[in-house]
Amino acid sequence: MNPEKRAVPRRKVNKRTFRKKPSGKDVARGFWTSFKILFKTVFMLIIVVGCIAGGLLMGVVAGCIITTEPLTEEQLDIKNSTALTSFVYDSEGNELVHIKGTANENRQLVDIEEVPDYFQKAFVAIEDERFYSHNGVDFKRTIAAFLGYVIPGMDSHGGSTITQQVIKNITGDDAQSVPRKIREQWRALDLEKRLEKDEIMELYMNVIYMGQDLYGVKSAALAYFNKDVKDLSLAECAFLAGITNNPGRYNPLTQTGRANCYKRQITILDKMLSLGFITDEEYIEAIQEDLKINDDYKKEAAEASIYSYFVDAVIADVREAFIAEGYTRAEANNLIYQGGVKIYTTQDPDIQKIVDEEYCNLENFPVNHLYSDPSDMAQSSIVIMDQSNGHVLAMYGGYGEKTTSLSFNFATSAQRQPGSAIKPLLVYAPLIDQHIINDTSVVDDVPVYFDVQNPEELWPTNSYRYYNGLISVRYALQQSSNVAAVTLYKDHVAENLQYLKNLGIDRTSETQLSLALGGFTTGVSTEEMCAAYVPFANGGTYYKPITFTKVTDINGKTLLTNNGSPTVVYEDYRTASLMTDLLQSVVSGGTGSGAQVYNGNGQAIPTAGKTGTTTSSYDYWFCGYTPYYTCSVWYGYEMQKTITSAEYGAAKNLWTKVMNRVHEELEYKDFTKANNIVEVQVCKYSNMLPGEDCYKDSRGNCIVTGHFIAGTEPTETCTVHKTLTLCSAGEGRDNKHHIAGPYCKPSTTYQFTGTLREFLPETYQAILNGYLPSDWWNELPHEETCPICKP
Repeated sequence: MNPEKRAVPRRKVNKRTFRKKPSGKDVARGFWTSFKILFKTVFMLIIVVGCIAGGLLMGVVAGCIITTEPLTEEQLDIKNSTALTSFVYDSEGNELVHIKGTANENRQLVDIEEVPDYFQKAFVAIEDERFYSHNGVDFKRTIAAFLGYVIPGMDSHGGSTITQQVIKNITGDDAQSVPRKIREQWRALDLEKRLEKDEIMELYMNVIYMGQDLYGVKSAALAYFNKDVKDLSLAECAFLAGITNNPGRYNPLTQTGRANCYKRQITILDKMLSLGFITDEEYIEAIQEDLKINDDYKKEAAEASIYSYFVDAVIADVREAFIAEGYTRAEANNLIYQGGVKIYTTQDPDIQKIVDEEYCNLENFPVNHLYSDPSDMAQSSIVIMDQSNGHVLAMYGGYGEKTTSLSFNFATSAQRQPGSAIKPLLVYAPLIDQHIINDTSVVDDVPVYFDVQNPEELWPTNSYRYYNGLISVRYALQQSSNVAAVTLYKDHVAENLQYLKNLGIDRTSETQLSLALGGFTTGVSTEEMCAAYVPFANGGTYYKPITFTKVTDINGKTLLTNNGSPTVVYEDYRTASLMTDLLQSVVSGGTGSGAQVYNGNGQAIPTAGKTGTTTSSYDYWFCGYTPYYTCSVWYGYEMQKTITSAEYGAAKNLWTKVMNRVHEELEYKDFTKANNIVEVQVCKYSNMLPGEDCYKDSRGNCIVTGHFIAGTEPTETCTVHKTLTLCSAGEGRDNKHHIAGPYCKPSTTYQFTGTLREFLPETYQAILNGYLPSDWWNELPHEETCPICKP
């Protein structure tokens, strides 16, 4: 075959490749085909992504629900789970202060029955109008809230129901997140299954924040309207219901905030009317009501946050009482500061007012105007007690207006040496009770060397810089003789310290003789000194100071009672009466002169008391009492320094000013006199029955009336007075004429009646060295008979 003529095979034509030119119908058909394919693909992707997202969301929801604990019974018991305001009352039931604790939450619980129906409906109308029909979550409101949040122009509002708001307030879980919202809604659904609507509403009324430091509607009603919540009107309910939405924006105590409150009040009333909660007449009346808002609440709250010295002391005493009952310190503080307890105190409001005024009066602090720094100024403290029961009626713990709570309280916390104010407690009363001394017992006020650490130095010495010689116990106490106090105390240290311990001042570990002069290693407080003087005023019974009588819980159950624990200090019932007689003479003719108390009619009210001054005049004291009240005052400086002459008698002056005002409306009343106290005429220099020589004393009559517990009166005649024949021919070492000897001439001899007592050798030597007691010239010679006249 001829290859050149071989036939070339024809390529098959693919009809799908070679088509006719498409028509418009074909193009449209192709577009829709492609769109369907794309749509199916996107739809499938959306389904897949949606399933994944839904799965993830369900996982998140499930995870949130699984890990979320429902509210516990403890959390729902808001009496124990929230910080509740505690209250302190005076003895007449007036509120002194409310205690809000470190959280500064003023929360007072209220039962739903006490809340006006208007108030409940006002909250429902503005916060959750389907509250009584939903099951804890208002899904319609939730969706509307979400759309309002994401779609511009739509009204936005919160989606939380009242139940959800209760959850948020109780848990404190308020994070802006989806998981938090899920937890909240799940808990709300659970709570609705467990509680009735009224119970949920009651929780809401007690946990919501109402601005300032206020939590719950009861606190808000009292703060803004000075009313109990049960007495609120419709207008007031609507006004208060608007605050919780935004307490900063709706603040009734600012001009702008109040205007916003009024606008929201109208909104709430409109809503209540539209929902049929109120009538047209009620609406109009509410709109027209002129609200009386307490503009001073913020100031009152600030002032109330500064507790008085008295309240400071009460809090400390209540805490210790709780601890004594077995509570821990933390538990005690929790009860006081956020347990909603009510503390009933012993404070007398009228007496406390007098004390407050005098302690804020600059005239009573003569040099404080010279200083600008409070730490340089003189301070003072005072405590007044009812001696019949140990109740503390008033207290102040520093100079001037108190500016902080729980600041240093000089009345209860300052431990200062008491000076001579301790002498009646530690020296005189115990020895009278032991029948060792009476008011006319004689002590020799002469130079002595009682300091065992410095046996060559005269100690003690008297503040009046001299020695009186033979003096009575009465005069020794009147003039506050240091020598007499230590002389009497030194042989009775142990037993006298036990008496002091029974008076609430335990210094049994301190045996130094300086205690008789108030030289304590650890000082005493004004409150302790006041309580220690109470037995003198009431016949011998000591009461630990009582600042509160009762503490109750939120339900009115009594947690603490404080009736005091009286202790009979003096075994002899006449001791207190004898001490009162002695201390009255201190006021009438001793260092306490000027402290006499008078009522408004100018009548002298029987007054007894004792001054006290410490070394270098660092501290002034006056402790005293009347038939009505016992009072102690301390005056000095925080950083101890010598009190100036301009401040002389400052403690006594403050005591007298306060007590005069306290007794202004009181009638004359005398101290109770004990029976079986006998009066006996005795020699004032021996406390013995007068002898013939006692009437010959050159100083005149030396016979005085002594007061003795029956059975202790003297039976022997004076052995101190003697009449001797002296010779004027010369003098001995004691600068006295010699006792006449057998060779003394009649022209040089004479008779002299004086005292003749025994001296310690060192005392006699000190006298020979010039430390002469005031009665030295009435003392008979102690030297040998006349060595000059000879045969």
